[in-house]
Amino acid sequence: MRFLGGILAACLLTGVAACSGGAPAAAPPASTSKPPSSTVSKPKTTAPTFTPAASPASITAACPFLSADEIMQALAQGLSGGMKESDPVETGVGKAYTCEYGGGQTGALYVSTDSTSAAQFLARSKKDCANAVPMPGIGEGALHCEKKDAGLQILVTKHSHGQLRTATLFLGSSGGEESYVSLAKLLADRL
Repeated sequence: MRFLGGILAACLLTGVAACSGGAPAAAPPASTSKPPSSTVSKPKTTAPTFTPAASPASITAACPFLSADEIMQALAQGLSGGMKESDPVETGVGKAYTCEYGGGQTGALYVSTDSTSAAQFLARSKKDCANAVPMPGIGEGALHCEKKDAGLQILVTKHSHGQLRTATLFLGSSGGEESYVSLAKLLADRL
């Protein structure tokens, strides 16, 4: 209500000033030259509306760990269809929360806890991988590989909040080594 009152007051002041009978101020002359390039303002970038998980005490969803925009930026590719949390899936070692990107056509992220070790998680996960490439220094273990019939897979694991947490990102399209490392670091920081 205060906001509307402020607008009403501004309108009344403008009306009083217009009725005061004073001569209107002359407009400054139009400039025909372009301003020097140092005075041209650059467009401002807006902050992303996505707020990543800050290593939550318990895992209840996958989408808060990685946004569709972050995937697009890392892979330098467009992504249509946004992102959507799907129903969790039961795995052999617990419940995995799932986020689908691009309606599930672009990729999917599975985030869960694991009752085994980081080494066992990675060994189990790369059984179906071709050309597994370790990414040292990320979490307690990270790698990427081509998964038979599923495209690219990025795996990250680390202990957090007294449990072993895992993230598996499947992508339908591939990028370069830098993009995989970037995505793996984001996931490891947020697990």
